[in-house]
Amino acid sequence: MKTAKKNNGKKVFAYRLGDNTEIEKKLLGENKIRLNDDGSYEVFSREATTGTGEKAYAGDYIKLDSGGYPYPNEKNFFESHHRKLADGTYEQIPIEVSVWTADDGMCDEVRFLIREKSLKINEADPDRYFAAPLWGTTLTAARDAVIVFYEIKRDEDGKISDADFNFVERNEFNKTYTVIS
Repeated sequence: MKTAKKNNGKKVFAYRLGDNTEIEKKLLGENKIRLNDDGSYEVFSREATTGTGEKAYAGDYIKLDSGGYPYPNEKNFFESHHRKLADGTYEQIPIEVSVWTADDGMCDEVRFLIREKSLKINEADPDRYFAAPLWGTTLTAARDAVIVFYEIKRDEDGKISDADFNFVERNEFNKTYTVIS
């Protein structure tokens, strides 16, 4: 696995769900987000290809990628990893993460995802090479996507006990992260 870091000074556009902003209304109208009867949201990112959006709730944030696709961020995670700027945008606080691609050799962390987190690798379909249950739906990603590990928890013996991860489309990864090792 490699280590990557969010780019310094990266500005992002983000909006809190439930605030009834113009962007929220626009995304609802474009069916990029859906408000459910129970008050939860479905967010249709690039990777939400199964007809069900990623689960989010009022108070959570959505960030827009360079193609205008929304991505949910849980409220506490977002607020601890971004700072609001005077112009209304947010700056990402650079953090180091572990990353893996299909061209990297198999590692214990990815084996853990396959065994414990239901990660599927479909070598027959390069456009839907990766699939995993994330954010309340099944997300898929192309073979050139990057698996980003936001956190890997280990027990007292050093064995992996949990991992928080997601898929990041390659072009978006290249704009947002710098590989440092």
